[in-house]
Amino acid sequence: MGKNSQGSDNWFKSSHSPSDAKPVELENPAPLSVNGVIVASTEHQHSEQFQKTWLRTLLDLPRQKLFWAIAALIATGGLGFGAMSSLIKLSNTSCVTANWFWASASTRIYCAEEYASRRTGEDLLKAIALVNELPKNHFLRPEINRQIKEWSQELLNLTEETFQQGKLEEAIGIARQIPKNSATKDLLASKINKWQSIWAQGEKIYQQAEDRLRAADTYGAFNQAIRLTNIGNRYWATTKYDQLVNIIQIAQEDAIKLDKAYLLLKKGSLEKIGEAVKIAEEVDSKSYAYSEAQKLLDKAGNELLELAQARIYRDDWQNILEITNKLPNKFTSKPESQDLLNLATALSKAEQGLRVDLESAISFAQKVESSRPLYDKAQKLVARWQLEIQDVARIEKARELAGPGGLGNVLAAIAEARQVPSSHPRYSEAQSLIRSWESQVETSQDEPYLTRANQLANLGTVAALRDAIGQASFIPPGRALYPEAQNQIRQWTRQLQKLEDTPYLAQAQSQADSGNYTAAIATAQQITSDRVLYPQAQSRIRQWNYQVQGSEDQPYLQQAQSEADLGNLRNAIAIAKQIPSDKALYLEAQRKINTWQREVQAQDNLQAAYQLSYNGTPEALSNAIQTARSIPTTSLSGSEAQEAMNRWSSQLLAMAQQVATNDPQKAIALAQNIPPSADVYQSAQAQIETWRGSN
Repeated sequence: MGKNSQGSDNWFKSSHSPSDAKPVELENPAPLSVNGVIVASTEHQHSEQFQKTWLRTLLDLPRQKLFWAIAALIATGGLGFGAMSSLIKLSNTSCVTANWFWASASTRIYCAEEYASRRTGEDLLKAIALVNELPKNHFLRPEINRQIKEWSQELLNLTEETFQQGKLEEAIGIARQIPKNSATKDLLASKINKWQSIWAQGEKIYQQAEDRLRAADTYGAFNQAIRLTNIGNRYWATTKYDQLVNIIQIAQEDAIKLDKAYLLLKKGSLEKIGEAVKIAEEVDSKSYAYSEAQKLLDKAGNELLELAQARIYRDDWQNILEITNKLPNKFTSKPESQDLLNLATALSKAEQGLRVDLESAISFAQKVESSRPLYDKAQKLVARWQLEIQDVARIEKARELAGPGGLGNVLAAIAEARQVPSSHPRYSEAQSLIRSWESQVETSQDEPYLTRANQLANLGTVAALRDAIGQASFIPPGRALYPEAQNQIRQWTRQLQKLEDTPYLAQAQSQADSGNYTAAIATAQQITSDRVLYPQAQSRIRQWNYQVQGSEDQPYLQQAQSEADLGNLRNAIAIAKQIPSDKALYLEAQRKINTWQREVQAQDNLQAAYQLSYNGTPEALSNAIQTARSIPTTSLSGSEAQEAMNRWSSQLLAMAQQVATNDPQKAIALAQNIPPSADVYQSAQAQIETWRGSN
């Protein structure tokens, strides 16, 4: 019969006599039933009836052969609790159909063993209840108590597993049904206290983690979650731990979202604040970040309201409508939000301009109650739109009058539109229509003048163009066709001036072609600055002036060049300078003067170099070389200067070689004055390296 049958051989080895054994007391005894049949009851409830039944059973025992066999075995110590149960089993007693009120002790023992063998909490309690109902002085009481203790310990083990599964109340409920005796009483109390302590610790840690999450401290919350794994309960270490970690992860994700939302909010633009609101509203109400999200929404909502208030004074209602659409959902029910939304919607409707739209706008504006700050603003708008409705009616009537066209209809439309007062909001629109209709009237009145003028201008003659200009000039300033008439007059005036001035320009060109530039210039100057051909005449006058001046100054330039060719550069410069700055050849003369002056400077430098070299000393030769180096190689003196530098460089190198034996440093200093363009430059550099190596 499993572990419950172990130790049955010691059944009668107990040191207690049947009279000394007492039944184990249940903390909360209750009737136990199987399939509706009561199997156990409290001693208090059935004491008298049970004693009668028990007495009859004892009186019958001597007549039963099975009783004497069992009694003989017990007397000889040869039958234990489990063995007895096996013997009883031979009687095919049914535990399911047994009437426990009349059941014998042997039946109870057998069925208790059957229930206990199933190893469930309910069945172990049934087993204990069945045998614990036997009298205190029953001769099997010592073994019954030992078996109850063993089953009680097994129940404790099962309740521990129930507790580990997170079923605290169920575990305590089962534990409190375990019979109390000296061996289990303290253990039961200790076990229950331990469970309750562990459970309380788990709840406290979980609460602390939740508090950390509410404070947006996910790191601290996770540290608390880790503590759950060490409190001694598998349910708290796994299920509740996983649950808490999942909550922390969600809180972390929400915190990241809110961080992003706060960054967007700090940027302060309408678009960014709207994005922040969208993010914050995504945080679930069950999230531990929900409270922080609500704070952000409050801040964002207040900032949006401030933006809207600032735009009220600028009548920027289009943006106000956009702002109200971005308000958090929790703000839409606020009176200030409703007022803004109503007024912004009203303005949006009014912008459509039709009577039905204006009436709708008035309806929205009238929703602002008299106690609200925006009431006065709303009433002003209502008054304006009421006037506007009147103006719209007049404007619509004016449009209907002008619709068919015709001078009379258009004039009637103008008269109707002029009834819109200048103080009314639709005055500008009425004036715009009036100008448009007046333009139509003026066009119909002035178009004949312009048509006649175009017909005349198409003839292309001087007389016809003059008449065309005269016709177009009848259209006065301020009339609809005045700009077009003036544009045509300008074109025809240009054509007329070309026809009138072309003969002068042709005559002047003919005179210039014959060499009479003075006469050509005089003829061209008859074309004045207000004439279309004036720029062309002036261009030709400049050309002819150049020709005249060139013929006057050319001898000076030729004489100067002749002097320069002879080498008399200073004379050439003096002659060229006689050409004044306002003459045609002045620039050419200046270019030549600059060239000759550079040549003169080169010659002067070469002469100075020669004079410096006359002493023949190393210092004199070095100075002469430096002076000659300033002479451009492209000048006439350039080749002569290079030859002189080659000669003076050879002399310097020879002097350096003479002193090199006694004073290499001096030799180096002399050789370093030889320029790179000198023929002996490479030789000088080689010598310098040799002299440096000898130091």
